[in-house]
Amino acid sequence: MKQKPVSFNRHYNEILPAKPQFKPSGWILGPGVTYMATTFVPINKTFQKTDVSQFNAKLTALGRPGLYAEVGRYRMFQYSKLIKYMDYGISYKGLRGTEKGEGQWVSLPGEVATTALEQTSGQFGYHYAEAFVNFNHVWRLGKYNFLQNSIGANAGYAFISNLAGATVSAAATGNPGQFSTQLHYKLGYGIKMRGNWLIIPALETPILNILPFEPPRSSLGFFASRYRPVILSVRIFFMRPANTLDCTPVRTREGTKMPTDMGKQKQLDETK
Repeated sequence: MKQKPVSFNRHYNEILPAKPQFKPSGWILGPGVTYMATTFVPINKTFQKTDVSQFNAKLTALGRPGLYAEVGRYRMFQYSKLIKYMDYGISYKGLRGTEKGEGQWVSLPGEVATTALEQTSGQFGYHYAEAFVNFNHVWRLGKYNFLQNSIGANAGYAFISNLAGATVSAAATGNPGQFSTQLHYKLGYGIKMRGNWLIIPALETPILNILPFEPPRSSLGFFASRYRPVILSVRIFFMRPANTLDCTPVRTREGTKMPTDMGKQKQLDETK
C-alpha cells in the first residue's frame, strides 16, 4: 500500500472538518437552555425624585430557566487563521423571569413615609424565533479539544410575549418589545468525537442591544429590572466525509495523477 503524501496526512490531524478528508460545510444541531441572570440580591431604587418627595423601592429580580434549540449550517475557511469558520441558522429561544417589589412615597429630607407600603409581583415569558450568524476563532488545546471564541449577531421576533402582574406604581412597566436584535459573544469548548462528528458546549450572552437600541446596554428590561440572557447550548457538528480517493494524488510512471483521472484512462484503454 502506497503511503499518502505528507500534505494529505497533515489534514487528518485537523481538529475541524478539513479537506481532503471532510467537506468544508455541513449541518449543526444545538439543544440548550436559557437563564435570565440578575444580581440575585434585592436592589434599592429611587423613582420620581423631587425637592420634597421621592419613591423608594426595593426590587428583587430572578431569572427562570427556559428552552433553546437551533439548527444551521457551518462553512470552514481553509486559509484564514483568525476566523476558522462561520455558521448561520435559525433558533428558538425562551426567556423567563420574575420580579417582586415593594416601595412607598417618602418626604424629603427626612424620608418619612407618606403612603402605605406597596407590594407587587410580576412574571414574564417571551418566546423568540430568531436567525443567527457567528464568526468563530479556534485555539487548539490538544489532539481532540479546542477553545472557541465567537462574535455574532441574532435577530428575532417574539411570537409569544407574556407579561403578567405589575411593578411598583412609580416605575414604568418595561419590556423589550416584539422585535430584538443583538450582537453577542460565545465561548465554547470543542471536543472531537469518534466518527464523523464533534460537539461544542458553549455559553452565549449579548454584548450590545441594537433593537431596542440602548447603548451601551446589553441586558433586557422587564418591569423595573434588568435581566441578562445567558444561553448554554451543546452544538453538534455533522462532518461529511469527502471522496478521498478522488483527492489523493498517486505517483505513476507518467507522473503524479489523481485516481479519478487514472480510472478514466483505464476505461478509455478498455474500449480501444
